This record gives sequence, C-alpha cells and structure tokens, in this order.
Amino acid sequence: MLSAEVGELEDLRFIDMGKALQVIEAHRELIRGIKVRLSREIVGNNARAALAIARETAEAARLPIMVHPGNTPIGLGEILGALRAGDVLTHCFHGREEGVLEADGRVRLEVRRAADRGVILDVGHGRGSFSFAVARRALADGLRPHTISSDLHVYNVRGPLFDLVTTMSKFLALGLTLPEVIGMTTEAPARALAETGNLGTLRPGAAADVTMLRLESGSVALADSSGDSITAGEWLVPVRVVKNGVARAAAPQRIDR
Repeated sequence: MLSAEVGELEDLRFIDMGKALQVIEAHRELIRGIKVRLSREIVGNNARAALAIARETAEAARLPIMVHPGNTPIGLGEILGALRAGDVLTHCFHGREEGVLEADGRVRLEVRRAADRGVILDVGHGRGSFSFAVARRALADGLRPHTISSDLHVYNVRGPLFDLVTTMSKFLALGLTLPEVIGMTTEAPARALAETGNLGTLRPGAAADVTMLRLESGSVALADSSGDSITAGEWLVPVRVVKNGVARAAAPQRIDR
C-alpha cells in the first residue's frame, strides 16, 4: 500500500515473489496466507496477472490466498475459479461491481459453487466494503459468511466500523443468532488459520485469549460502509479481555447511540 495516489499493483515490478517466499519461510509462525487486492484503482489493468502470481506464490509457499474484490476489472466468476478449498474471498458483502449478487438480488451460482467446494466467505467490513442491502439479500437467499472480521484500520476506527464487536452486532441485527455470530468470529477463523484447538476455543490447553461480552438491549443505530443504517434492538459490549492469561478491562466502545 504505497500511497492513496498509486495502486500497489499498477506496476507488476512491485511484486517480488522470491523475496516474498523468503519472508514467509523466515516467519511461518506469523504469515498464514497471501492477499491480493484486485480493485481497479489498486491493480490497474493487471488484475489477471496479479491473481495468477498470487496463486503461484501461495502454491509455492503451501498457503491459502485471500482475494479483495470489488470494482474489479475481471469478473468474479474468473476470480472464484482461481480459488480452492481454504482460500478466502473477503469483503463478501460489498456493494460495488462484481459482488455476490445477480442484478435481480439472488446469489450468483458461481458463489454458491465456490462456497460448496470450501472457499471461505469472509466479511472484512472495512471502510467501503460492507453493505446492509447486499448482506440482507444474500442472507435471505441462504448465503451466510463463514467468518466475521473487521478489517480495522486507521481510516475506519472512528466509523463506520469502530471495532469487531460492532461488526458482530450488525449481524445480530441482520438476524443471525448469537451462537452463530460468536462461532463465525472465533471458531471459524481459527479453523481457517489451521489453529483449531488452540484459538477460538475455551478448552483446557488452548491459548488463554478470551473476550467477555455483555448483550445490551434497547435501540441503537448501526451504519454500513455506504452510510445506510439500521436500528438494532440489541448489541454486544466488550467488558473484559484476557490476553495470554492476563486480564484487563476492555477499552470503551465508540459505537454511535
């Protein structure tokens, strides 16, 4: 991510697969996959080549790839065709071109087929990558995300994202149950990272990383990335965090009320 003015893959000379593989081998305990952003303003005319290089790098490293779609110069069907079981399509409910829905609001067949063969659909809320309208239609047509994630960064921490717990609350408001939301935020990501039994579980011997939440009731407005909002009757509030066995109070939540 070189700058807001230059897309990091507008020039393929920015990609050095050899050095990437060296860094992966030196830090396998930290690096769990290869991500490629394929939006037009990021990749220019190089989407197909960038995806192919990401695929090649991932195969050489024996890791999955994660693809960031939306306003993409190649079709979503072609992108999904390059993904295999364990690979990730993030920002799965964005409201831009090449999304998971057909023009009539139904889920695209190639998206269902990708999910059926093990491609992971990840929320990746972000600053511009989550639409209530898309999520509502996809859920109504039977398409659920596998993992709920925030894509938290400096440009969305003050809204509309705020934090992961607020993103979880949005899916409660969209009709998912509390156990579903918790599982999509804990157990499912651990499974995607090949950390089942160590992360996302409370079983003895697992990592002592725990977030305690309280379910509040009332009325709260929640906004998506496009400025649309819904009124939720309940939401989650972080109360206490345990990290590596050390407990501390959770930071105050900055959700709009």
